[in-house]
Amino acid sequence: MSEKMMKKSRVVLFSLLGLVAVAALSIWGCGDTSYDSPAKVITTTKTATALIEPTELNQWLTEGKVNKAGGYDRVVILQVDGTITNYDLGHIAGSQSVGLTTELAQTRVEGPMYTGSMVPDGMTMDTLIQRTGIDANTTIVFTTSEAESGSPWNLTRGYTVFRYWGFPKERLKVLNGGNKAWKTAGLPLVFDKPTIARSSYAVTPNGVNRVKPDLRASLSDMIAAVSAGTVSNDFIDGRSTDVPAGPTSDLIDTSTPTKYVVFEGAVHGGRNKAHTLLHTAGKFKSVDDVKTALAIPAGRTSIYTICRAGNIASVLFFAIDGYAYYNETTAGTMKAVWYDGSWGQWGLMASSDKVGTTLANAGGKLAVGSIWDTTALTDSRTYNIDAGRTIVTYTSRLLSPEPSYANGNQIEDTDAAYHSPVTTSGGSGTSGGGGGC
Repeated sequence: MSEKMMKKSRVVLFSLLGLVAVAALSIWGCGDTSYDSPAKVITTTKTATALIEPTELNQWLTEGKVNKAGGYDRVVILQVDGTITNYDLGHIAGSQSVGLTTELAQTRVEGPMYTGSMVPDGMTMDTLIQRTGIDANTTIVFTTSEAESGSPWNLTRGYTVFRYWGFPKERLKVLNGGNKAWKTAGLPLVFDKPTIARSSYAVTPNGVNRVKPDLRASLSDMIAAVSAGTVSNDFIDGRSTDVPAGPTSDLIDTSTPTKYVVFEGAVHGGRNKAHTLLHTAGKFKSVDDVKTALAIPAGRTSIYTICRAGNIASVLFFAIDGYAYYNETTAGTMKAVWYDGSWGQWGLMASSDKVGTTLANAGGKLAVGSIWDTTALTDSRTYNIDAGRTIVTYTSRLLSPEPSYANGNQIEDTDAAYHSPVTTSGGSGTSGGGGGC
């Protein structure tokens, strides 16, 4: 072979190798394949469960993964607080502030009325995702301030919300113990705020809606599950070891004195397991200890988690889906189901003819004979009117006429139909429905 032909062959070979390299980088750095299948040697943030320790996050920070510009393996840290000014008291380098009640909860209509503290809608999710620079290749870590470290729902509500919206749990992490554990490990908190480039990623990438309604219980879902019983269903209320676990203040009316829902109790067949059995001051206990505390009976495959406003319910959801039963839920042999409406919704579902022990109207506002009345599905039911508590007047929130079950699953129907608007970022012309490269 002539020298000229050999040189030409080498050029062709190098060109082909270059194309292969570009293709590999394209697979790693773009599109949804890497995001939805993160276990395929594409990510170095794979962990045994979704619960991580400060040493793991510090390693990713040291490696430059946090807020990394481009590439196939980057990390975004979201500090979730009920009081967002706690972020200014010190935070993990590169982390960003997210409001528990302002960005991860929303007042929405479901069933016969509006309820507070529900899962946020698609537009709210897109705003959060793009503001914090999340793209198709991001692993998201949830933490909380040192001041709120005893509130593990700050860590777990974000995890649960993102799971419902279709984010794979391999890409969602919860920092065990939050910023307090970080500081206890001898790692520094900082005060400077990172500069974050907005992403054009969307909650419906490439126009594909990934919402997972089976991981969340709507009111109609909950009524159906409780009516079906406990052969395969389990209902765990994380507020208290008592039954009922009340009283429950209303989720919308925050006036003083506090207004309450109509009745307290436990869903039929439900049981109470205080969330404090799962953690010590916000730091989760061992897998074995969490399993012992939850004591899920054999044969229960759908575990519904309940509380007052959906926050503590997210702690239980995470303990099952993201931690103690991580492999079982991954394999599909068990499923955690988050009831975000919880008792703030369930406890208002009483018709207007219900009365307390003194025969005084109990405060229910649903139509007489309403299909949404949950009093018959409630064990240890007590009316707050009998305890002298002020019952919230929620007539203005009711839909008229009341919807049927078929038309009363408004949140999940709306979310399943949501498609993110096309946006551009930084003049790149990248579509909001694209891979966010």
